[in-house]
Amino acid sequence: MTASLPPFDFARFQSLLTTTLIGRPLVYRPVVGSTMDLARREAAEGAVHGTAVFAEEQTAGRGRRGRTFFSPAGANIYVTFILRCSLELHRTLPVRVPVAVAEALAAVVPEAAIKWPNDIWVGGLKVCGMLIDGELEAEGPVAFPGIGINVNFDPSTAQPDLQRIATSLAAVLGRPVDREALFARLCNELERTLAAPAADVLARYRERNLVLGRRVHVSPVGGAPFEALAVDLDDAGALVVERDSGVRETVTAADVTVRPVAT
Repeated sequence: MTASLPPFDFARFQSLLTTTLIGRPLVYRPVVGSTMDLARREAAEGAVHGTAVFAEEQTAGRGRRGRTFFSPAGANIYVTFILRCSLELHRTLPVRVPVAVAEALAAVVPEAAIKWPNDIWVGGLKVCGMLIDGELEAEGPVAFPGIGINVNFDPSTAQPDLQRIATSLAAVLGRPVDREALFARLCNELERTLAAPAADVLARYRERNLVLGRRVHVSPVGGAPFEALAVDLDDAGALVVERDSGVRETVTAADVTVRPVAT
């Protein structure tokens, strides 16, 4: 599926941007260990808000909870943005970033939905993962949302454990997807979503979330797994679940597996 794909056309990508800042400064590497690590170095050297650090391949991509992120060359989108924003805005990024990504992907595959906290799934399979790191500098917070989108790679070439849970936009559609247009749309949506009222973004997150109202298996960091019903999201995007006893609790750091719908 990837053999005849053309190289990424950055001039065309930038011609499709409608942003003021996001994606305008662009750092590109054909191969990098991790766009997240490179973004941190660029930020330490003064890279401005909105800088996008893009690579065609990652050799040490990272996912949530220290997992390796599979990053084959030349077919997907691997990007980490440098966001310098207020502390108030920084706290809402776990909601804003997945909303922006889901809405960018929905222009290609309308059924794209958010699996809490921030994976994007289509048809029960993962097409996008993200990790949002951040730190407090003397000038204020800086965030590093790292996003990996399976665009044109062939899922059958992945390791067996990934084949069971992952797909790509091209595999869903049966044709290659325009990476330049998708990356530009992602930048456009991110800038729009960063500027939107928090309540509006949270409503959009709830609307696109595939977990709410479903039975879930929760594996908390440092805690015992349990089954519950996903009932709500709080203002920061944390998942509110209800145990079988009727007790509700807020989940902030956990793996959540959606249980099949009973038939």
